[in-house]
Amino acid sequence: MTSTDGTLRHSNKSLAYDALSSPRRRHVIRLLDEAEGALDLNDLAEAVAEDEQDGDADDSQVVRVYASLYHVHVPKLADAGIVRYRGEDDRVRLTHAISLDAIDVLGE
Repeated sequence: MTSTDGTLRHSNKSLAYDALSSPRRRHVIRLLDEAEGALDLNDLAEAVAEDEQDGDADDSQVVRVYASLYHVHVPKLADAGIVRYRGEDDRVRLTHAISLDAIDVLGE
């Protein structure tokens, strides 16, 4: 996974549309917005798994969510400039590249 400079790549809007097409990625964006700062990827995985399992996620579910965030979802969001990922400390933060109002329009 690569980190980005946090700028939305307007020359290829399909990256942003693709990044926002997944309910899990929109959920990640909302969680990062609520955190008002960077989150550890493991903490983010735990929060997503707990929400998806109505508060009853076990360790194996958290590991699966972590793997999907690390290998699929965070890279897509980073490639679109929506989040910034720092691999050296495994932290993800939201950039200001998109309006959260646009995500609300897409729904859950």
